[in-house]
Amino acid sequence: MRNELIIQIVLKTEEFVTLFANAKNCSLDDSFNLICNTSTEPPKLFLRGGNIDIYNISDSELRIFTIKHLGLTFSAKNKLTVTGCDDYALIMGTNGANISSGCFGICRKELDVPNGECSGVGCCQTSIPEGLTYYNVTLNPLHNHSEVFSYNEFGYGFLVEEGSFEFGGAIDLSTIYKDFVKRIESTMRIVLDWVVAHNGTCTAYVNACKGNIFCYDVEGGRGYCCKCNKGYKGNPYLDPGCRVKENRLFEIVEPRLLREGTLE
Repeated sequence: MRNELIIQIVLKTEEFVTLFANAKNCSLDDSFNLICNTSTEPPKLFLRGGNIDIYNISDSELRIFTIKHLGLTFSAKNKLTVTGCDDYALIMGTNGANISSGCFGICRKELDVPNGECSGVGCCQTSIPEGLTYYNVTLNPLHNHSEVFSYNEFGYGFLVEEGSFEFGGAIDLSTIYKDFVKRIESTMRIVLDWVVAHNGTCTAYVNACKGNIFCYDVEGGRGYCCKCNKGYKGNPYLDPGCRVKENRLFEIVEPRLLREGTLE
């Protein structure tokens, strides 16, 4: 492990804060390691080995820029997206069995392509299979773009969070290949399930939660998460779990101070 700062996400009242510590082994396992690189301004948060830039993180979701395989589960909030006037794409992955989904991008005239809409004309989006931990997009033309070549030489297929891609209409269809790919890879984010045990639940015989915590199942059966009970702090995934806050007494007497103006 590099000597960057490793981050733990802990619960403080109703908000999440980051706790920086020069320590190792502060996550459930290596797949949940986060590294803060303080050599940049502002500092950047990375996943695992420090080469995957994290755009946003919450207690159950992680947003990064496009990547195909991490060992984490791709959220159903992502959409397979196809841009092109003569193209169809399939997304395939493994989750104990081959699973796939796909859509078509079709149009006959450049003027038919709507700007800002990904509705099937020049651009389509479809849901992805649940439980993907790896995916591969296969893109194929229907007629080698022979009828639309003047304004659409290539088609594209990629995974992106729903709502984060705004189709630019005919401009996107005629964009130079390298420029379009660079835009997608550098600005289009995807969502990963940041949870314990995909498809697991809190009621399972064994779960990862430690002492003084409460466990909750993530919406959609995507797994579960652990949090410290109110008045406790610490790492709910590592022994000994969460401990009483040092300022717990202050938290208890503070409402009395507000009401009565005295501790007597």
